[in-house]
Order: sequence, then C-alpha cells, then structure tokens
Amino acid sequence: MQLSFIIKQTNTLLHERSNRGLALRFVTFLVLYLMGRHLQLLFDNTSPGKALLDPLYERMSFFTTRTCCLVLRFTYPDIHTSMDHAIYIAGKATIRMFPGCSGLMPMIRLSFVLLFYPLPWYKKVYLWPLSMAILIFASTFHFILLVPIATSYPGWYSLAHNWLTRIIFYGFYFLCWMMWEKAEKWHSAV
Repeated sequence: MQLSFIIKQTNTLLHERSNRGLALRFVTFLVLYLMGRHLQLLFDNTSPGKALLDPLYERMSFFTTRTCCLVLRFTYPDIHTSMDHAIYIAGKATIRMFPGCSGLMPMIRLSFVLLFYPLPWYKKVYLWPLSMAILIFASTFHFILLVPIATSYPGWYSLAHNWLTRIIFYGFYFLCWMMWEKAEKWHSAV
C-alpha cells in the first residue's frame, strides 16, 4: 500500500510543470542515460551485439569521414579519406575514426533514454529523428574539430578528444533534453 502511494506521488511530480518536476525529469534523464550506457556497453561486447552494430558503425564512420572531408575541403584542398576511415591531408594520415567515435553509441544511449522518458508516444515519434539528427551533427562536428587540431596541434589532440569533444557531446545531449521539455511544455499549453 505504501509503495503504490510513493509511485503515484512520484508520477504526479514527474508530470508536474514546476521546478521540482523539472528537476526530477532531469534526474530521470541522467539515470536513464547511465542505465543506457551500461546496457549498451554490455550489448556491444556480445556476439549478437557485434554482428548487429559493426555494420552500423561502418556506415556511420563512412558518413562522418566523408562529410568531414567535404566540409574541410575549403581549408585543406588535398584532404581525402580511405576505406579504413583514416583522413589524409597532403598524403599524410592525420586522424582515423574508430567505432567508438562514430557517434553510434550516443545515438543508442539517447534512444534508450527517449524510450523510457516520461513523454507521450506520439511526441517520441517525431522527437526521436530530431534527436538523432542532432547527434549525427554533433558526431560530424566533433570530427571536424579534431582534424585541424590533429594537423596543427598534435600535442593538444588527446586533451581535445577526451575533454573538449566530450563536453560538446554532453551539451548536445542537454540540447536534446531541452527540446523534449519544450515539446512537452507546448503540448501542455494547448
């Protein structure tokens, strides 16, 4: 009896349009993100997971490296990419995309979060492709930033890859969460 009361109170608070409700939804977002991260890492290390994800990693890496070369062609006219997703500038290998950098992992995590996030299903149907587009942009932007750093400032590459771009990705996650909240707010106002 006591547990059902707590669940009802939490559900009411979760859907409440107040600062407390917003804070609880943000905490829910973070908890779901961490759960999604651990489940995705577990799934990524299994044979069926590898069989399913490897072709997706390949396609995402192909898209990101090709797009990066297309955008950076204005700055580096002699830029090209290889079949193993390495980017060459003036015939010198500058940077190579590995599966973990393709942007697929953040997309899987955010999909998991959105699946269980307290929004109506019809909202999730259009928020999911928008969120994925934002993360594809973030992944491409991440790589576009890293190429000039790897070329001109190789000593800063590790710091930029491990910290700067991670902060950028978390900023894009936060942008997706704000978009979800705005979508729900617009729904409530109607």
